Amino acid sequence: MVDKPSYDELLQRIRRLEAENQDLRQGLEQVNQSEKKYQMMIENMPDIMWTLSTENLRTSYISPSIAPMLGYSVEEARKKSTKEMLTPASFAMITQYFAEILEKVNTDPSIINQTQSLEVEYICKDGSTLWMDLTGKLVKNENGNISDIIGVSRDISKRKAAEQALKKNEEKYRTIFENSRDTIYITSIAGNIIEFNPAGVALFGYSRDEIIGSDIIKIYNDPQDREKFKETIRKKGFVRDYEIKFKKKDDTRIDCLLTSTLWHSGNGEILGYQGIIRDITEQKRMISQLQQMQKMEAIGTLAGGIAHNFNNLLMTIQGNTSLMLMKTDPEHPHYKKLRTIEQHIQHGSDLSRQLLGFARGGQHESKTINLNVIARMSSKIFASTKKELSVHYNLEENLLPISADPGQIEQTILNLLVNASHAMPDGGDIFIQTENVFLDEFQLAAYQEIGGQYAKISVTDTGIGMDETTMEKIFEPFFTTKKHGQGTGLGLSSAYGIIKNHSGYITVYSEPGKGSTFIIYLPASDKLPKTKKKTPAPLLRGNETILIIDDETILTETGETMLNELGYTVLTANDGKTGIATYTEHPQKIDLVILDMIMPKMSGNATFTQLKAIDPEVKVLVSSGYGVDGKASELLKRGCRGFIQKPFNLMELSKKVREAIESEN
Repeated sequence: MVDKPSYDELLQRIRRLEAENQDLRQGLEQVNQSEKKYQMMIENMPDIMWTLSTENLRTSYISPSIAPMLGYSVEEARKKSTKEMLTPASFAMITQYFAEILEKVNTDPSIINQTQSLEVEYICKDGSTLWMDLTGKLVKNENGNISDIIGVSRDISKRKAAEQALKKNEEKYRTIFENSRDTIYITSIAGNIIEFNPAGVALFGYSRDEIIGSDIIKIYNDPQDREKFKETIRKKGFVRDYEIKFKKKDDTRIDCLLTSTLWHSGNGEILGYQGIIRDITEQKRMISQLQQMQKMEAIGTLAGGIAHNFNNLLMTIQGNTSLMLMKTDPEHPHYKKLRTIEQHIQHGSDLSRQLLGFARGGQHESKTINLNVIARMSSKIFASTKKELSVHYNLEENLLPISADPGQIEQTILNLLVNASHAMPDGGDIFIQTENVFLDEFQLAAYQEIGGQYAKISVTDTGIGMDETTMEKIFEPFFTTKKHGQGTGLGLSSAYGIIKNHSGYITVYSEPGKGSTFIIYLPASDKLPKTKKKTPAPLLRGNETILIIDDETILTETGETMLNELGYTVLTANDGKTGIATYTEHPQKIDLVILDMIMPKMSGNATFTQLKAIDPEVKVLVSSGYGVDGKASELLKRGCRGFIQKPFNLMELSKKVREAIESEN
């Protein structure tokens, strides 16, 4: 029988139980306070805390922070599956990821204690999306099975946007780098190439493997330029549009503009150099051609003026010589001397014609011709006098015809052949080649505006060649490398003028010791060549009245004498105003006006305009020391009856006068 506890013992037990109960209450209160504290922390965290069931992929718990972040209330979020909360791509990624993790747990249980991290894209309540960094960990139940995933989702949208912006910038600059037409490079301080874009690889001829890591000094034409570059960039921190010569892998020299700056690290440390190289070789060549063309235009104007005045002088000599020859018996001792004078006048006229050929092309009578025929004929005549030279042909069988003055083209080819022979005093070879070519607009030169089919002829010699300085001057009148008395310096200049006035182009390529090649391009014609024989005109006479208007008194006197010998009555005037007054006094009496083009006070053009106003049927023969091109051709279009170029002899004058007088409107 057990003794019943005494009252005191019961009282002590009650007191102990009350003390234990008090301790339990205090512990429970502490637990409750701690739980409230942690719950308050969880509910006030900006990140989303959640517990996800691995069975149905639904949240068993989600923190209130989901509302300000995704727009859902806790109740709304718990009703949605994970599939509904994530974008399709993120859901597919996360399910595959955790499926693989769960599979690995069977072979590696330690994975349970590892924290997994993923970047996923959530769908907000308003339909927008938000990138979050998801951190999760597997949780086991009391049976030891994985039942849940507990984790945190943190907003990384700003970081993601910054990364995407950075990626876009990188892509943009990479695109610029890859597609730039200029060379973009980065080098170390020592000069080792770190980056070189495709344009640079193409320009310099190296492969990317050959250029990356190599010393940039390999592309410098002059190593001293590298030292100057480094000194300049050290002082200024940059180099802008610095003109410099580089060289390609094949040793070709190119003109470039270099712009470069120092390359810094994020903390400001100088790592090397970065910059742009722009190839301006073609640009400089085109500028040089344009400057040369402008210079030639100016020289051409001067040459034309010289030729005009020269022809006026020759006209006086020619006219008086013709008159004396008419009055001199062929057996007279002076007759042969007069013929010699006439021959020298012809030489002077040819010289003047060459000047005009350079300046404006002289009198241009175009016909449809085959360049092969002209080339063979000219070269055979030339070769017959130069036995030490061998001429070789490579002529296009179906060469397109051209519209040109045969005499001027023949003169041009002969000038090139003579120039070639002078470059080979001890003999050599000349190669003549023709071919059909198609030129795009501006393909040949900066001033070449017309594209299309051209007939091309080249004349190549094996002579001494020329340097760049000589080549820049060879088309200038009176420039010659020959000794005094061996050349006039007009051959190539007249060739230039003739080809230019046929809307063609002439270029030259030469190197000292390697010969020279002159290439001519002439526009092709769609007409077929025709042959036409000329018969010399007889000396024609008349009894009409002719008015000569010329500012040179000696020319009006010479012209009057020549026309008197042909039977004409002659009136003269030494300026346009006097000529107008004379014609007004004798409107019915004057049958023809011989009008000079270039006069002071009143030009030939203005004089013709007033003559037409007085008498619309007036017959005018234009006379000039210039060629028929230009202002004279304009007067012919306006109704002038013909053109005669000074100097002219009595035979030419007689023919032109009769043609003008007998012409019909």
